[in-house]
Amino acid sequence: MTLKRTNTIFKLFKNISIFIFFCFSVNIFSQDKPIVSAANKDTLTSKVSEKEIIKTARHYFSKKEYDNASFFLSKFYNHFPESLELNWLYAYVLSLNNNKNGAIEKFKKAISIAPNNADLQSQYAKFLYENSETDELEIFLSSNVIIESKDVDFLLMQAKVSFWNGDFKKSQKKLDRIQEIHPDTEITKDLANQIKELTSYYLRANFEYQTDSQPMDYFAQHIILEKYISKFLNPKLEISNYNFSPLKEQALIIKLNNQSHFNNLGLKVNLTGGVYKNFSGETDWIGGIHFKKRLGKKLSLNFGYSKNSVLTTIASTTFNLTKQDFFGEFDYNNKLISFHAAYNQQFYKDENNIVLFGGWIISQPLKIQKFNFQAGYGYNFSDSKNNLFIYDNQGIGVYDPYFTPKEQEVHSGLFITNYKPTKNLTLEAKLNYGFKANVQNPYKNEFDNEIGGFYEETFNYIDYSGAINYTFSNSFNMNAIYIYQETFFYNRNNISLGLNYTF
Repeated sequence: MTLKRTNTIFKLFKNISIFIFFCFSVNIFSQDKPIVSAANKDTLTSKVSEKEIIKTARHYFSKKEYDNASFFLSKFYNHFPESLELNWLYAYVLSLNNNKNGAIEKFKKAISIAPNNADLQSQYAKFLYENSETDELEIFLSSNVIIESKDVDFLLMQAKVSFWNGDFKKSQKKLDRIQEIHPDTEITKDLANQIKELTSYYLRANFEYQTDSQPMDYFAQHIILEKYISKFLNPKLEISNYNFSPLKEQALIIKLNNQSHFNNLGLKVNLTGGVYKNFSGETDWIGGIHFKKRLGKKLSLNFGYSKNSVLTTIASTTFNLTKQDFFGEFDYNNKLISFHAAYNQQFYKDENNIVLFGGWIISQPLKIQKFNFQAGYGYNFSDSKNNLFIYDNQGIGVYDPYFTPKEQEVHSGLFITNYKPTKNLTLEAKLNYGFKANVQNPYKNEFDNEIGGFYEETFNYIDYSGAINYTFSNSFNMNAIYIYQETFFYNRNNISLGLNYTF
């Protein structure tokens, strides 16, 4: 009996010991494993520590279960919203899940907690850069929180952003800093060459010949000298000389242009001023102002005013004729298409005005080996307040002194192809084919040489061009362009040769 009691007590003590050891072991081992089930047990959330949350999130992260990591962090984030490590990890997980807005929010929160953490700043900037969040990146890099970094990738990214903003001096300083850290690196070479090229003097010489069915021919020479100095000072001098026939007329145009970049406003401003000298008439001023406002990543607005010479008819070459334009344009681009819409109103000294509006939509380039293809649709409408079509003594009708369309409408198909057989040679062809074009055409009064009225007439509209571009070196290239155009007003052939040199 005593032996049985002893065995019973021994077994009871053994079982109790095993139970205590098991409980102790579970408690010990649970400290080394993530709380992967805690996310589904709301009753336990108040007992979970920051360290355990981060450990579990990293467990999901190591297994590339980014959705689970994001869900888990969303359950426990409000328990430790001021944790640097938690915000940083959460931001990174959200970025991997393509939740850009959420990642930006958490990165900003982490930076507010540790504003002097260079690694955090670098990772946030790289995230913005890789996700094309250029507006947010510019705001971040322009703030005072950025501290000096020895991260070469980060410095190169800063140099590129400054380059895009037109601040070449700041960009060059970042490249110099990279060279200090790694004197033999080649990663700065391409950007340094671009800065050198764009800050050099740029000289363009263009020689142009045109003949049309009026008939009128002209030979013109164009010289352009440009120099980028800063984002506020980018002067360009343009000189054009025209010699016309069969009338021996000559015209000279001189313009000075400057482009300024206001990156914080997403705005570019072009200011132009100059003189137009017709050797058979008086000298007049020309010029204007042009604004380009970025409304978002894909949308921009162009608007402004200009005053320019008119040299399109035989009569317009015999005296000083200018027009004033008020214009506005929208441009939209995405991965699939480019869209352009425009409105223009022209005013002349004879109190006449012409309204033009239209637009086009075209696909983004489709690349097949060395070819690029684009196709689209275009529309154009123009209408003049007064029609200046007259009949001379022989009964021949002409527009005098400039073309005045009446309810002219053109629907056209657009086709562009680009071929690059070698690194230095590029060939391009464009076709604008009007599959439907109509206009109100004037007709002659049977009793005199006055306009008796108008009737609707269809006409052929076609505009095609071919271009050859050849690069001889980084500082010298040449291009040749041929244009053929059929309109209601006339047919024309135009050929030009351009020589471009940087020094």
